[in-house]
Amino acid sequence: MDVNTNISAQRASGYVAKNERVTTEVMQRLSTGIKINSAVDDPAGWTISSKMTSTLISMKQALRNAYDGISMLETASGATTEMGNMVQRVRQLTLQGISDSSTPAQRAMMQNEADELIAEIENIAKDTQFNNRNLLDGSSENLRIQTGDVAGQTFNISIASLSAENLQLKGLDIITNSSEALSKVDAAVSQVVGAQAQFGVHVALLTQAVESLLNSSLSFEAARGRIIDANYAHDTTTLASKTIMGQAAMAMVSQANQQPKAVHHLLKVESNKSL
Repeated sequence: MDVNTNISAQRASGYVAKNERVTTEVMQRLSTGIKINSAVDDPAGWTISSKMTSTLISMKQALRNAYDGISMLETASGATTEMGNMVQRVRQLTLQGISDSSTPAQRAMMQNEADELIAEIENIAKDTQFNNRNLLDGSSENLRIQTGDVAGQTFNISIASLSAENLQLKGLDIITNSSEALSKVDAAVSQVVGAQAQFGVHVALLTQAVESLLNSSLSFEAARGRIIDANYAHDTTTLASKTIMGQAAMAMVSQANQQPKAVHHLLKVESNKSL
C-alpha cells in the first residue's frame, strides 16, 4: 500500500476534472443553443459554418436590396400614373380645342389649363425621388440592384426621362397647332404608358428574385442549423450522465484519500503490540 503516491486518488481526480470539462461544454451548448461555440469545439465545422454564416448574411442583404428596388420602382410607377392622367387630360383639352363649338375665351382657358398640367408634369419629373435619387428626370438610366451574394448578380434598370421636354409637351399649343399638338400628345401618352408597363415588368421580375432569395436563404439557413445547432435531447442526457459520474468521481477521490489513514491505523496497531 503506497502512501507517498496515491494513484487511486490521482486517477479519481483526473476523472473529476474530465467530467467538469465535459459538463461545462454541455452547459454552454444548452445555454447558447449552439453546438459549435468556437473553433476549439470543431475546427472543420467552425470553418464551414463561418463561411455559411457570411453567405447567409449576404443573401439577406441581397433580399433587402431587392425589396428596396421594388419600392423604388413602385414610387416611379405611382408618379408615372399621375403623369399619365395629366397627359390624358391634355389630350382631352386638345380634342376639345379642335372643335369650332368652343369660343376663343374658352380655348384660352383650355390652353391655360394645358400649360398648368404640363408644368406639373415637369415638376413630377424633377421632384420624384427615392432615397434622394431622382427617378424620372433622366438621371436614372443605368441603375443596378444587387440581388445575389456575389459580384455580378445584379438586376439592371433603365428609367428614361419623362420630363415635359422629353415628352415633347413643352410649349405645346393646343389651339393654333391643334393637329400637331394632338400628334405630340399621342406620342407622350404612348411613352408614359410604355414606362408604366416597363415598371410593371421590372417589379414582377424583382418579385420573382425575392421569392428565389427567400427559398435559397431558408434552405441555406436550415443546412447551417444542422451543423451548428445544439442537439438538446443528446446534450441533456449527457449533462445528466456527467453530473452523476462527477459526483461518483468526487466520492471516489474522498474514498481514495482515506487509504493513507488505513496505513496510519495499521502502524498504530503494530506499535501497540510492541508495547
